[in-house]
Amino acid sequence: MSDLLNKGRASQETLEVFLRACAVPREQWSAWQAARKRALTADAPGTAGLIRVAQADPRLLGVHAAIDAPGATGDLPAYILRDTDTAPRGVRDLLAKAAGRGSMVLLVGESSVGKSRSAFEAIRAVLPHWWLLHPADAGQVRKVAEQTTGRLVVWLDELQRYVGGSAGLSAAAVRVLLQSGVVLVATIWPERYTAYTAMPGPGQPDLYAAERQLLDLADVVHLPGSFSAAERERAEAVAISGDQRIALALRSGDYGLTQIIAAAPQLVNRWRGANPYAAAVLNAAIDATRLGVVSPLSSELLRAAAPGYCDVRQRAAASPDWFETALAYATGTLNGATAALAPVAGSAAMGQITGYQVADYLQQHAGQQRHLAEVPRTCWQALVDHLTDPRDQTRVGHAAQHRLLYQDARALYQHAIRSGHEQATGLLSTLLVGQGRTDDALALWRARADAGEGSARTTLAGLLDEQNRAERELIRRQADADPCDRASTVRMAGLLVAQGRSQDAPALWRARADADRFATVRSPERLDGEVTVDDLAEMLMTALDIKSPRTRHHSERISRLAAMIGSRRGMRSEALDAVRLAGLFHDIGKLAVPGTVLHKDGALTQEEYALIQSHTSCGVSIVAGLMELFDDLLEPSVRTRLTDAALEGILHHHERFDGRGYPRGLAGREIPESARVIAVADVFDAVATGRAYRPAKSFEEALEIMSQESGASFDPEMVEAFRSIADSRYDQLESLFSARPALNDRKKPM
Repeated sequence: MSDLLNKGRASQETLEVFLRACAVPREQWSAWQAARKRALTADAPGTAGLIRVAQADPRLLGVHAAIDAPGATGDLPAYILRDTDTAPRGVRDLLAKAAGRGSMVLLVGESSVGKSRSAFEAIRAVLPHWWLLHPADAGQVRKVAEQTTGRLVVWLDELQRYVGGSAGLSAAAVRVLLQSGVVLVATIWPERYTAYTAMPGPGQPDLYAAERQLLDLADVVHLPGSFSAAERERAEAVAISGDQRIALALRSGDYGLTQIIAAAPQLVNRWRGANPYAAAVLNAAIDATRLGVVSPLSSELLRAAAPGYCDVRQRAAASPDWFETALAYATGTLNGATAALAPVAGSAAMGQITGYQVADYLQQHAGQQRHLAEVPRTCWQALVDHLTDPRDQTRVGHAAQHRLLYQDARALYQHAIRSGHEQATGLLSTLLVGQGRTDDALALWRARADAGEGSARTTLAGLLDEQNRAERELIRRQADADPCDRASTVRMAGLLVAQGRSQDAPALWRARADADRFATVRSPERLDGEVTVDDLAEMLMTALDIKSPRTRHHSERISRLAAMIGSRRGMRSEALDAVRLAGLFHDIGKLAVPGTVLHKDGALTQEEYALIQSHTSCGVSIVAGLMELFDDLLEPSVRTRLTDAALEGILHHHERFDGRGYPRGLAGREIPESARVIAVADVFDAVATGRAYRPAKSFEEALEIMSQESGASFDPEMVEAFRSIADSRYDQLESLFSARPALNDRKKPM
């Protein structure tokens, strides 16, 4: 019994003695002997790289190193039992129940609150003799799901690394594991969990449907950021017993105990107290990470990015070894626990640093501080020149496009395409079409179609069909056109835009203007040849009509609804005009989105949703590009009407009031006023008119949805203004939406 209970690995002789003592029938001995053999096998059958939970190293599983303290011993301090460990439906309770049926246990908590340590201590206490797999990626998890490995714990620290895209971990794979009795233990930050589990706003695509299905399978435990009174009592008892790290952490009241043990205060102080050159290196790393870089940042990238974070005097005063000194400061170990910038080795390299990663807590803290900070030109160029992972290149390219840095976005997408990353093709295509370079976009899709990709052939056919429809309509109008007919010329210019031939539109206009000037000699009432805002608007609406008549009508209604809201809010005439124009042009960027995506009835994939997201930045590109093409022909008032406020409305109308929108994640009053107005009008129209995959709702239902989302998706003041309009100007809303089926059957709200 001593051998069995204390060693846990009985010899064959001990097992036989035990079986005799327990009067186990001899015909059952072979099953016990087979069980002993399985228990002592180095690897589970068919799965390489497994170890016993009891033998796992917590540091290799992602548990933060702890600070040094005088008299402290060991890698980690004593573990303080958390309330969530032993509570009903707490971590250990859920694991104990999971041992018999399989389960997924998910710990949700901020960085450095002890999620990984709590999970590790729980599996070590409840499932010490189970096998443990720490997968490198979702592919390895799927491979395990194809086998029938029992008594297995799959460790998914930082779950967001395993989900997303077609290669991410799916609910189907997890169900297979659960049916085999496997236990999955995962951790995630609250903001990620909220983003994945939140239902999409009204009229919004469901970006995280796959992630939400996966998380629906999990038993969730929320780990608080600070200790309860009971937990603190337990910590004080441990400190009294001699754990110096716990004693040191208890003496500080500025951070939570777990954050102090993980050196969170030192990380923040390291960042705040850095000299200009170390601060430049750290801020470059923080910015690169918040822009989407996941892989380690190379020293070459950091060296190239840093100068833009220093002023001209600091750059002039830099010593020859400024970078080496700054890097040494940033990578210095803090209290033996962590570093602001941690060196990382390659998968097959020993003692060779391949890059650096920002400490999680510092990234979370400093990333929020730098949320609206402008990223210097040197950082963007360094990202273009030195990123090598195609997924990083695509993510950062998307971030550049959202900031209207089209040249950087184009270069990053092209790098990713050369590395074989398919998603970058669609994003680059939308960018090129938005810039009027449709032939280049077609060449991208043609290359993929020629390689035998079916979806690329479909997209290519759709783009060509749109071009052909615009060309046929243009030929018809040219045959009947009066050279002096301004309206006809405007529509033909719009058809050129729809064909991707925007650059030819000014020449068409000049020919009309010359004919008009000649006619003016005979008829003084003839109009002049300058292009007005209304001319530009009709050109763009004509192009949109070719792409999607529904979207044109939607845009025209949004313009009127936005003007009504702005008027009710008491906007001045200039701001009201900007809102009206932004509403009209808010979806013009969909000219650049492939029709196969734009008109898709079902749920969008992440790649398709990224294309939809790009319509905001493409919209600005299209409007600004058309103004540039017609620069010398524009009526003076055009530039005073198409102001930054109008362009901001186009760019930011999908931001959410709670900060979870796109393209920049702006929140509250950070979102331009014009965009906050359009967001309300846009969703009301989407809900009240319906879509192919969702029937229209009544005005009352649409207003109720907007009220429920007030303060989350929408500015409460804008929602209240719209409700006031619905109460006092209901007839005007009915008239605006008169084309909806059965509208007259809907009653006016009380």
